[in-house]
Amino acid sequence: MDIGGAERAVYQLVREQRRNGIDADVLLGSHAGFYGEKTRALGANVYELGQKHTLDFSVSGAAREIMRSYDIAHFHSAELGLIYMASRTRNLRRFYTHRGGVFRYPRKQALRYRLAGFLFRRYFAGISGNTTQGATAASRLFAISPKRIPTTYNGIDFSLLAPNRSCGEILAELGPADGVVRIGTSANLRPWKRIELLLDAVARLKDAGIHCYIIGDGPSRAALEEHGRRLGISHLLTFTGKKEHIGDYLQMLDIFVLPSGPEESFGNSAVEAMGVGLPTIVFADGGGLVEHIDDGVTGFLARDVDDLAEKLGTLIADRALRTEMGGRALRAIHDKYSLEAMVERYGRLYGGVSADGPTRGEG
Repeated sequence: MDIGGAERAVYQLVREQRRNGIDADVLLGSHAGFYGEKTRALGANVYELGQKHTLDFSVSGAAREIMRSYDIAHFHSAELGLIYMASRTRNLRRFYTHRGGVFRYPRKQALRYRLAGFLFRRYFAGISGNTTQGATAASRLFAISPKRIPTTYNGIDFSLLAPNRSCGEILAELGPADGVVRIGTSANLRPWKRIELLLDAVARLKDAGIHCYIIGDGPSRAALEEHGRRLGISHLLTFTGKKEHIGDYLQMLDIFVLPSGPEESFGNSAVEAMGVGLPTIVFADGGGLVEHIDDGVTGFLARDVDDLAEKLGTLIADRALRTEMGGRALRAIHDKYSLEAMVERYGRLYGGVSADGPTRGEG
């Protein structure tokens, strides 16, 4: 549960379940990480098994002993070893939420997912996707009818995005402060996030008075920095590295872009940007991202890099449009992704689990 959108979503789910009287704790194959420690600070139990890899069965006894004290085990990643251990634990209702989009997996990983699908079909009480895209991906990946996979959208606590530091402090840290329209993205920098498409659009707009901030880190960072150098736009780019409190950095932006492909199931960073009033652009083939955008109203869907550059140009030139679109995005996102709605959706998934319990459920 290190820093990331999925990890933040699970933390918020566990927190809200506990606020609603569900005794929710977290079992981790490896270590707690940033959001694991935040979950522990809620008073939740955070169990760390210390697995060396996903099929490390040396922790099987400890894992099953922990699971036996719960009514529900709810998985948020398809860790085959832990799923098998749960499947061998009696008197346990098992659920899984798929938080991935449509990928082409290597053969070994695809085999693991096929085995997980067998266990899901045979031993699990319910499967969901965190978007319609996630549900569709789960159906294909695990050979389960889409009719059996509801959508359980994340809830977002938008108060967590309130800045801890002033905008002036952040701009003094990163620069430049004045005279530019600030475009940004926030992502785990991996190939399927396609951040290079944003850099290509920035290159087309390099004389438009802009600066682009790439918030986050990951295995693609070095390649992206090199791509920026080849495009001749390094002076227009700031790579901030991984940041614990994203709200500090969203406040300095004027426009947000997340150019992920169909592998993106939800895209918390885009929802969070919209939730603080930023006009947001995603790609039309962007998986679950398109479920957040009312094109031309709460944001834009771009068809390709040229279309992205054109839509960015429209927003760069029209401050009033940025304000209006960002305001509409904020209102729509706060309604759709409320914490109350999230808890209700998961209650339906569990089959009526509510605060009348208490019911113990592992996050």
